[in-house]
Amino acid sequence: MSDKIHNKQKNKKNVYDIQGGEQKVMKKSTKKVINVAASAALLAGVAPVAGVIAPTAAHASGSFTVINVPTLSSSTGGTNVDLGRVNINIDQYTLTSATGTTYLTATLPTGFEFNSNAFTSNTANGTGTRVWMADANDQNVTVAATALSKTSARIAITGANANDDVTIGLALEGIRSTGPNSGDVNVSFTAAPNSGLPTGNVKVANVVSSGQIALEARDTQSSSDNFTFSLRLTESVSRSLKTGNAVKIKLPAGFEWDAVGAFTPLYGDLSSSDITTSVDGDTLNISAKNTDTMSSTASSFDLALAYHVDDEDKAKEGDVTATVSGNSSANVSSLVVGTYGEYGGGVTVASPTTVVAGQDEQQIGDVVVKEAVAGSFIEGRTVTLQLPEGARWQSVYEDGEGTTGTTGSVDTANGLVAPNITYTGTDGRTLKMTFPTKNTSNNAGSITLKDVEIAVQPGFTGDLNATVAGSQGLTGTVKLATAVSSVSLSATNATYNIAIGTDNAAIGDLTLKEGAAGALTDDDNGLVEILLPAGVTFGSTPTVSVTSGDLRIRNVSVDTYNNSGTQGVLRFYVDSESTTASTISINGVNLRIDRTVPQGEIIAKVQGDAAANTAYHGAGDVTDVWHDSYRYAAQAAIASIGTAPADQTDNAVTAIYTIGSTAYSVNGTTRTAEVAPYVENGRTYLPVRYVAEALGVSQANILFDKATSMVTLIKGDRVVQLKLKTNQLTINGSTINMDVKAVTKANRTVLPIAWVGKALDATVQYDAAAKTVTVTSK
Repeated sequence: MSDKIHNKQKNKKNVYDIQGGEQKVMKKSTKKVINVAASAALLAGVAPVAGVIAPTAAHASGSFTVINVPTLSSSTGGTNVDLGRVNINIDQYTLTSATGTTYLTATLPTGFEFNSNAFTSNTANGTGTRVWMADANDQNVTVAATALSKTSARIAITGANANDDVTIGLALEGIRSTGPNSGDVNVSFTAAPNSGLPTGNVKVANVVSSGQIALEARDTQSSSDNFTFSLRLTESVSRSLKTGNAVKIKLPAGFEWDAVGAFTPLYGDLSSSDITTSVDGDTLNISAKNTDTMSSTASSFDLALAYHVDDEDKAKEGDVTATVSGNSSANVSSLVVGTYGEYGGGVTVASPTTVVAGQDEQQIGDVVVKEAVAGSFIEGRTVTLQLPEGARWQSVYEDGEGTTGTTGSVDTANGLVAPNITYTGTDGRTLKMTFPTKNTSNNAGSITLKDVEIAVQPGFTGDLNATVAGSQGLTGTVKLATAVSSVSLSATNATYNIAIGTDNAAIGDLTLKEGAAGALTDDDNGLVEILLPAGVTFGSTPTVSVTSGDLRIRNVSVDTYNNSGTQGVLRFYVDSESTTASTISINGVNLRIDRTVPQGEIIAKVQGDAAANTAYHGAGDVTDVWHDSYRYAAQAAIASIGTAPADQTDNAVTAIYTIGSTAYSVNGTTRTAEVAPYVENGRTYLPVRYVAEALGVSQANILFDKATSMVTLIKGDRVVQLKLKTNQLTINGSTINMDVKAVTKANRTVLPIAWVGKALDATVQYDAAAKTVTVTSK
């Protein structure tokens, strides 16, 4: 509740209908209720609302306002006590000249009596039991009262109030206590029928069987050695503080009390001479010297106390909690009297949030940087928080290097001043807090970074932890949030062993699932793309629909990525973000498989502004260095490439080549090559094309990409790739480093005979005497 609302409600009167307790708020001129806005002083000054018993006269007009409801002890028998004050409110026109004098009778409950001097000092500032006209403008009305018996008094009201309401004050003070029972003390008001005066039972005191002591530790300190604080002791009723071992406060292990300091009275008749204190190591005793000689007034006072660390091995860091005991009833069994710790501090996040990968403006949990003890943080020193590679602070993500300050707000507590916030490193991952001043308060200070935002790369999932460092000496890690994928991709009934060169491969259905509500956004253009690998395209446009959740999409199409013609892409756009995490089904997926696609899994990747916004946006100096592996929102194998169409013989093949001759034989048949085998640096080289053709590889499956200088050979389920002027040989996607580079001779690729056999899965034999090379297929 805000202070403004709280104060407004605090100043409003609580009023109850005299017919049955229905709460109302009424103007002065129309009051028909008993007002019970009480302010009883209990324990630490809390004011309860007085109870009201239903009145006896249904015709009564006006109301009662209870001013205070004191708490009394049942042991007050034989003494004078003060009950509460009551205002008697009489509505306008109730009193007329025709009525003359009207009487209202007040009756005390059992256990209380009027003294013989009652109603002898009838002024607001008088003493004892008295009545008076509370409103100075009520000059046409007079009031007087007389005790009819020890328990009843009659209030005589004379005059007319045609001009205004009338308020009569009644102070039930100096009442003799004869041994009341515990519970509410209710005074009964009665009047003649049709008099128009208010009637009913009004609570004017509360009786307890024994008094209670309220203890409060004020102005406590955090320290590494010596502590001071103020102990406030408040009696609920007189003589609540007993003699002997009234209150014992014992410190935890490792701490001992120093001497007791100044006594400061707040109210009541207790003075420093009326109490006794003693210290015995870790135990402090507080007692009354002689309760029999004290007055009937409850008291409250402060004691200045001090203690110190006696044994560092036993003293535990954190709150210093003392235990409370003794023969006086106390409102607590323990008190936190300070905070102990070595100089330093820590960084905590009480409630890490969930953030979505690929989005910016992602809010993390509130970060609290707190001293262990007051004065731990030194002026000019720093605390830094470094995000992992997959995240950036929102300020620098938006504005780049040189940014200062932070999103959200910075709250301070216990004397610390808000730090200066800057960022270090070219990637903006490190937030640096520099403390401008040292904490001069008695308590450990704290800095809270609230509603701070970050940007997260696509594909970054799991705990998002910050590394704590800086010249203040703080170290460690702290969890800020948990990152979830914006979307996941999976294949249902995926097809395996699709043949290379297949023109219309039905691969089953695909499913996209949001990682959280609103994970696919309509920011920027709201684009979602499913990108296929090079050489794989969509044969037709599949059916794309939202099958659960409330995400809305539009404009589904297929295309080739960047107009390359070899890399397929499925596109659609987010029309409206979800409020419930949604599922998108992609049905009827058909693929075209180019002959250059190597054997293995077909990996599809999800990208686009809607799923991977931070991959495309943000300040260039901090997002240009995003980690390459965090480019795509999701990826998955949606099918696999197996065998190619049969375009070679299944029979064993033997090919014989002669060094220096372009003629060679295949299973006894002579053929001619454009380049002859040769020997260089002790290695025998063969033309790869002619060996491949001899082993049954068709010309259609011998490919050369001039732009990339890549040679591709497809033999059954074997895909071989050679890049000219490199030593890399790739077989079914696995790269092997050769001991020589692939080169050309007479515009034909040549390799040493051992690597030819390795590439084409054949056995190779060399006859030095005959200068022949025999290649046999397996």
